[in-house]
Amino acid sequence: MRIVLTYIHHNCFVMKTPGRCYLFDYPNDSHLPPEAGELVARAVAGTDLTIFISHGHEDHLNSDIVSVAREASCVRYVLSDDMEEMRPEVIPPGREVLIVEPDETYRFGGLEIRTLLSNDLGVAFLVSDGKLRFYYGGDLAKWIWKAASEQERKFTSEFFRRAMERVASFSPHVAFSNVDRRLENLAGGLEAYSTAGARVFVPMHTFGDTAWLAGFKDLPGADGGDVFVYRHPGDSAEFII
Repeated sequence: MRIVLTYIHHNCFVMKTPGRCYLFDYPNDSHLPPEAGELVARAVAGTDLTIFISHGHEDHLNSDIVSVAREASCVRYVLSDDMEEMRPEVIPPGREVLIVEPDETYRFGGLEIRTLLSNDLGVAFLVSDGKLRFYYGGDLAKWIWKAASEQERKFTSEFFRRAMERVASFSPHVAFSNVDRRLENLAGGLEAYSTAGARVFVPMHTFGDTAWLAGFKDLPGADGGDVFVYRHPGDSAEFII
């Protein structure tokens, strides 16, 4: 199977497969380069589109998730339930919308969608369309900051380890996970890359700091499949799954 990945910004990507298209965590305008809206509109034009939003933080959710999909032939929305409380005005009325809770399984629009509880906010997704399986982590990550106590470090490490075991048992073809350079451990990015077992790994949560990704596979402990290396919004790559 041929897939095409397109980087938009931060945790936002478009993934196209034969017959389907996915848009992930389209952030608020204040977190986007000016060309982002048109990049997405072109990438999703004419497609059967499903939009996944992992949680309601502004760097993951735009106040208008309808207009950006205006060129798609049909659109579905899979939204984390924290949006109902935090940003209910963003939930598009009269549209095909699935609100998801953590640690549940849903069938929606021909997809099987499993959710994992995020240790930041909202959920992560394990999705199968019957042929392609992918993991999208949102902000589920190994958030161990320098000021964390030993107890916090142990809790976070164990939480992330268990989550990655679930991801690995799902055998995803594609895995999207955070590689935040503000943390010494890259928010668990190398662990996710090595553990998930995906054929294609998509590093994210870069805040636009992308130049270093070219050396990701050369980092100590990096052991996995192909990596989608991108530099600028709109960069795309094709992979055979």
